[in-house]
Amino acid sequence: MKVVGDINYSGRLGKLVFYTVNGVTYVRRVRIPGKEPKPRTEKQRGWAGAFGMAQKMYAHYREKVSADIWRLAGKAVGRRGNMLFWSVNCGCFEGGKGIGSPETFRFAEGELLLPWEMKVEALGGGRFRATWKEERDLASAAPGDRLKAGVFYPATPKGLYWAEEMSGTRGDGEGTFRLDTREDKEAHVYLFFEREDGTAFSPSAHFHVEF
Repeated sequence: MKVVGDINYSGRLGKLVFYTVNGVTYVRRVRIPGKEPKPRTEKQRGWAGAFGMAQKMYAHYREKVSADIWRLAGKAVGRRGNMLFWSVNCGCFEGGKGIGSPETFRFAEGELLLPWEMKVEALGGGRFRATWKEERDLASAAPGDRLKAGVFYPATPKGLYWAEEMSGTRGDGEGTFRLDTREDKEAHVYLFFEREDGTAFSPSAHFHVEF
């Protein structure tokens, strides 16, 4: 299996063997000589498919959304970004189908705090307003933190994207964004915050919206 992410390792690690071919890292299980591998159970096949889908989604995320969000979150806890992405979201993926549980999917992770009482309301024309309450002024909840909005459209279950025309800071108490309403009638929106200098993010909060 091809490994997606910033893994650069060759050799055996427990029951897994990592090896590199033409600059691409792959992983396989160790085979015991003379012993035929047991057929995978349905549950094992399901987990393998989900893991493979998570790797593909992470690669798409790094390309279309951000290469920094999960890398920084992983660095803070001593883990690689792709493995933290998997451990946090492992129950959300379905092999071959993409995200099967968007309500529990975590679009972002990090050390910043989310504000209280976050809400989303439709303004029409694909535009939305987010509101929240925030009385703190901390390094982990600074007024200059920028509102970010990630989006998952059920019509494209293998893709993760940014919302458009995002605006607002934590200190504003509100912000706006726009969604693409041409292909779908609903979307799952994930609101979170980015430190003003781009060095940290917060976990995301999920909202289901209809057009």
